[in-house]
Amino acid sequence: MSKVLIYHKIEEKHIEHLKNKFTDLNFSVCTDRTEMEKQIEDTDILITFKFDKDILKKARSIKWIQALSAGVETYPMEEIKKRNIILTNGRGIHKIHMAEYAICMMIMLARNMHTMINNMNEGKWERRINQGEIYGATVGIIGLGSIGMEIAKKAKFMGMEVIGVKGSKANLEYVDRIYMPEEMSKVFEESDYIINLLPSIESTSKLIDEKYFSMMKKDACFINMGRGSTVNEDDLVKAFKERRIRAAASDVFSTEPLPEDSPLWTTDNMIITPHICGESNKYFERALPIIENNIKAFKGEGNYINLVNFEKGY
Repeated sequence: MSKVLIYHKIEEKHIEHLKNKFTDLNFSVCTDRTEMEKQIEDTDILITFKFDKDILKKARSIKWIQALSAGVETYPMEEIKKRNIILTNGRGIHKIHMAEYAICMMIMLARNMHTMINNMNEGKWERRINQGEIYGATVGIIGLGSIGMEIAKKAKFMGMEVIGVKGSKANLEYVDRIYMPEEMSKVFEESDYIINLLPSIESTSKLIDEKYFSMMKKDACFINMGRGSTVNEDDLVKAFKERRIRAAASDVFSTEPLPEDSPLWTTDNMIITPHICGESNKYFERALPIIENNIKAFKGEGNYINLVNFEKGY
């Protein structure tokens, strides 16, 4: 009987669901690292957020890793590939709640909600705060994957023009114009809101820098929901100081937690959230269809979904 180890806290109803659906598998759940390292030795399938070289060394029987995250940049990819271990990720789990975060941030920035919250905390009544709209504005989405397409769908419903960057030209519903990666500058030039969803790979390291910030409209806003490593934060601070952009929101940073002495904390018109846009109380519920499909594939019934491309890194 194959052993499945879930290294993450999940609700009892979800583990019971899996046990009842796959009675020929032995399921185990743990959240403690020490306990996990004991159990991993004879585990065939690991469902997890975290995975490193030390875990891999102990996982002598591992055949398939189901990452609950979309990004697997912290995983020992070369070693996993060498051992012919199947690696799948959680792409698609995040699209609903991350799209809601994107819409939330655009509305907050349009209506300057962050300024009013600061005033509220100071007991200050100030009505002369600009109240904009996202209706009729252009949103540029850097990365039209599952999350980007869900944002496009919701933004179009809200009356926005949607443009974006994708690795291949295609006619996509809800997207007015698509640009190739080498045309990304056009998205920065034309957008009122830029939403960055780039993954953390070698080619995207500090990709969004002074060059792109200088192309933005002076009243435009930048929202980072992808990975902190994709943005040159010094250049972002500089763009604020030189009034090149109006406002920004960021959920991800090059160093996390964001250091107390980071100038981003004291940057005007900046909304900072602690890497939570990918969190949801329905997370594992949305992961279940991926897990169930891939368990069936492991048993020879159908194909895996969300297979990670070891060459691309995602």
